[in-house]
Amino acid sequence: MGFATFFLASSSGFSRLREHPAKAIAKIQDSGIQDPGNKDPLNRTDRPGKRNKVESRMHSHFNIGGTEFPLVRTPLVLAGTTVDLATVPYSPRELDRIVALRGLKERSWPYWLEDWPATYALAEILAGEEPARWPGPVLDLGCGSGVLAAFLRLRFGIEPFSCDFNADACRMAAINVRGNGPSDAPAGGRVFCADFRSFPSRAAFGLVLAGEMLYARENQAPILEFLERHLAPGGSAFLADPGRSAAEGFRGAAEAAGFRVEMRSVPVRSGNRNVQVFKLARDGGKAF
Repeated sequence: MGFATFFLASSSGFSRLREHPAKAIAKIQDSGIQDPGNKDPLNRTDRPGKRNKVESRMHSHFNIGGTEFPLVRTPLVLAGTTVDLATVPYSPRELDRIVALRGLKERSWPYWLEDWPATYALAEILAGEEPARWPGPVLDLGCGSGVLAAFLRLRFGIEPFSCDFNADACRMAAINVRGNGPSDAPAGGRVFCADFRSFPSRAAFGLVLAGEMLYARENQAPILEFLERHLAPGGSAFLADPGRSAAEGFRGAAEAAGFRVEMRSVPVRSGNRNVQVFKLARDGGKAF
């Protein structure tokens, strides 16, 4: 997987990119668009010839708002597969430093620092899946630090698309996707920064993954609208939530929208709890 991470600068940028995600990402790469709210020197679209210098700097530090944070690597075991996770060490002090640099807005909050139970639950579900049956590409929606994409590359040799609306999360995901799996990954990369409410492509995905996206009740309707537009016939979506009250009513809303819904409770060690996994399928998607 290539390093380049891609950012959409405006709503006009979204309106121009209404095709297959690979083509949309290529247009962003060619345009040199940057996220307007983030001026980090590493937070830009890099040409293939410029990647080596950026990658070598990323090996030891991660730049957030012009401040260098140590970048550490730790093994993370997901469903028997070990991901080499790169991250900024989490502590209340580091969180305060990042928030001081980025502010308190939702899209700037460093969710990607957390060790989310939903990630482990989704990996357990995916370990029992047959990738050949997915009728289209895979999208990790709200990818955070890119753990699931790294898992998919290692476990199945799959090159998923990964997106998040947080620019720092996208840059960290690019590091983790690149650092796990086959070394002969596509040069263009498949990590990009976007909001699912105004997605930059009309593509249909065979599998959509979303961990911890039901943290707010108001997310339910736009998530279902996204899946109505972007889930391929015969495709499935897995949404994992650790039992928040905000997720109540989601099954009924999904069924009312025409999806076949199944649920599974997955025990995970992270957080020492059970995680609910909703499987939404349309037009013959495979059951759990």
